[in-house]
Amino acid sequence: MDQTIKTVYQFDFVHDGQKVFRELLSAQANPGQIRTIIRQAEKFEGDYQTLLAIGCTLLDNEEKMYVEKNPRLCSELHNLTLCKAADLDQADYVFLSSEMNYGSLEQILKNVRHGTYEDPQESATVILLCSQIQGEEPMCLTGPGVDGECTQNVYPYVKKAIQIRNRLKIEYPLGVDLIFADRSGNLLGIPRLVKVK
Repeated sequence: MDQTIKTVYQFDFVHDGQKVFRELLSAQANPGQIRTIIRQAEKFEGDYQTLLAIGCTLLDNEEKMYVEKNPRLCSELHNLTLCKAADLDQADYVFLSSEMNYGSLEQILKNVRHGTYEDPQESATVILLCSQIQGEEPMCLTGPGVDGECTQNVYPYVKKAIQIRNRLKIEYPLGVDLIFADRSGNLLGIPRLVKVK
């Protein structure tokens, strides 16, 4: 019993949370750079270790989350953080726990919060779990945080998801921040104003 309790609560919300937050911040500040939170993610059990580490870092009882078609993950995130579930268009953070078909992904990106002209930072952050981030598909990024251009070889789903978001032609400075995560604890941040060239 004691061993079970120890393994369930290995993630330290202060120290591990700070490390995850720094990596998330670095990923968003340096689009195209892959960061890792594997040590913190390994402190959780199951299929969604990386999402749980991110959720325990970003969520609290004042935030609202939307988890697409995964009641088990939604329940775990709520139990760990007390964050309330909300409709897609009201959520601060949107968790996609599997790779979706592109039509469904487009509908989600179209219907999340894009911020307002007074407060563009009020947009939602969409966290997408993929089987991997690195791959063979070259992707060239431009925009804020990128020195000229940044090229990274990524998994095709990653590039396609960013292209779908860009195709929505959300008016500047509004948009949606994307965070890609894989089961190996890797992160890739794509802020709302960064584009695939």
